[in-house]
Amino acid sequence: MKLILTVVAILTLTAVTYSEEPTVDVETILDQLESRGAAIEDIRCSVEFQDEDRITEDVTKRFGSILFKRKKPNPIFLIEFRKTVQDGRPNRKRIWYRFDGRYLYEALERSKSIIKRDYAPPGTEIDLFDMENAPFPIPFGQKKEEILRHFDVTIGPGNKNAPADTHHLICVPKPEDRFAKDYTKVQFFVSKKLRLPVRIVMTANPPNKEMTADFPDLSEESINNGLPDSAFELPRETKSYPTAKE
Repeated sequence: MKLILTVVAILTLTAVTYSEEPTVDVETILDQLESRGAAIEDIRCSVEFQDEDRITEDVTKRFGSILFKRKKPNPIFLIEFRKTVQDGRPNRKRIWYRFDGRYLYEALERSKSIIKRDYAPPGTEIDLFDMENAPFPIPFGQKKEEILRHFDVTIGPGNKNAPADTHHLICVPKPEDRFAKDYTKVQFFVSKKLRLPVRIVMTANPPNKEMTADFPDLSEESINNGLPDSAFELPRETKSYPTAKE
């Protein structure tokens, strides 16, 4: 749960096609991320989430979808994981995370239960793009100022398994920053066409755990489709689940 609540402040940009590879720097990429994020009204795409323990070699993968919608005073989102694979063993019991602008709901098909957490009491405005305060960071639209305040950012070399046609940003927490307690680095693989992250890799501190979020079908067709509020409800079958408040 902590992992989910620390990864997803982490949605938007105008598509650009390059006839040749331009020279870009860190600030240019961060400016593009911020301007694209400001244009997001809603988004729907797939998400693949991996949690790897490098000491025990345990690997957990989750496959599902994410829906996000900008609203006032607070945005809403729904994340559904339809399959979990742990050490090669598949489990199709679903998990949902729903934020309705005030409450965060965690619904579990396996235990047929819901946990309800109050993240935005009346009068509270939460910026899901704020890396420091978001209850469930959405990995899209971070402000350049916020990133540079918390991290030293460089352009990385990419790697052989990186998503195609992406910029690779390596963000190392500043020594006295609170992120340094939890992470040694955060990596963004930013689509050059979409100017959005299509992969985020978070390496824990100490670096024995690594968490990866992929958005494999993210495209212009994923963005600003006028999603209705009804799309963000938990499925009907969860209505009978008992709810515990935290």
